[in-house]
Amino acid sequence: MNILIAPDSLKGSLTAQQAASHIQRALTHCIPNAEVEVLPISDGGEGALEIWSELGLGRTVQVSASDPLGRPISASYFKFNDGSAWVELSQASGLVLLSGEERNPMETTTIGTGELITHAISNGAKKVVVGLGGSATNDGGAGILQGLGFTFYDKQGTRVHANGGSISRISKIVAPQNWDDSICFEVACDVNNPLYGSNGASRIYGPQKGATPTMVEILDQNLRHWADLLYETFGRRVDRVPGSGAAGGSAAGLLGALGAELKPGFSIFAEALGLDEKLEVADVVITAEGMLDTQSLSGKATLKLCQQAKLHGCKTVVFAGKVDGDSRRFQEVGVDRAVAIKPEGWTVERSMKEAGDLLEQAVQNEYSSWK
Repeated sequence: MNILIAPDSLKGSLTAQQAASHIQRALTHCIPNAEVEVLPISDGGEGALEIWSELGLGRTVQVSASDPLGRPISASYFKFNDGSAWVELSQASGLVLLSGEERNPMETTTIGTGELITHAISNGAKKVVVGLGGSATNDGGAGILQGLGFTFYDKQGTRVHANGGSISRISKIVAPQNWDDSICFEVACDVNNPLYGSNGASRIYGPQKGATPTMVEILDQNLRHWADLLYETFGRRVDRVPGSGAAGGSAAGLLGALGAELKPGFSIFAEALGLDEKLEVADVVITAEGMLDTQSLSGKATLKLCQQAKLHGCKTVVFAGKVDGDSRRFQEVGVDRAVAIKPEGWTVERSMKEAGDLLEQAVQNEYSSWK
């Protein structure tokens, strides 16, 4: 039996590489004679830097930046051998950087991601790919622009600090005087949510970032205002573009203000990793992520992997911290088995702390169905 272990990260608990190691350790005990290959995946969000580094395509650059609440932290981006850069939004603007009590998308900002991009450009990058995912924010990418040197003003001419709650007050955007329009920007993400509305950034992802129902409504209205302002300023209507709602609308800000090109993050990694060749010889594909639910149907990497695996006749198993949804819908997109690793009665916090052990145990409990 040939098994391909290809998990995504379990956000806030395990990186993709760590998840792969736990799965592999369990399989060593369960099916010692299996041929196993490990291939951590990403949709461009958390874990991307580690994957690029393991492929030997460049080096990681560590710099000082601001976290989602403006506190100084050390964060990294990846500089490829060809001089281009990959900036992972979750490095400086990720949900994992905040405690549960600190999560408030009215207050959080992506300024730190803009600071990372600024450093990459000053370090010679003429092309910057921004990998979205795992954000703690809902500021429409306004923070990224502020970190790049853009300034915002309200109707009275007072400068506005960008965060999810303040973008409704912005009436004017001013680009930095020395802005280089020749820099190429790409956005890597695999969700297809629009910026606002019933399937938009605030309503779908806001609650997991700490938004109350009242906040969700305010944030959604704020993003509507932000979309109009981007159009008035830069002439680009991006709010209904599939994927513009990624990372709290950060995609919209990058597309609207910088003319970035949106690309599927999973496809970028699949090509670089030679995924099709590995699926051709695999019998079973085991993947993992933190939550398997209706949001996953919006283009998460794990389900894209399963869809691709089915084209090669592989059996697919997804392990997730929690599984919430109709199994038939998951089967329609290539998931043969979905297994929740969180035990009944356990809190989310406890499960996240012990995610590695829980994942190993779930794999061991499931192995018989793979024979």
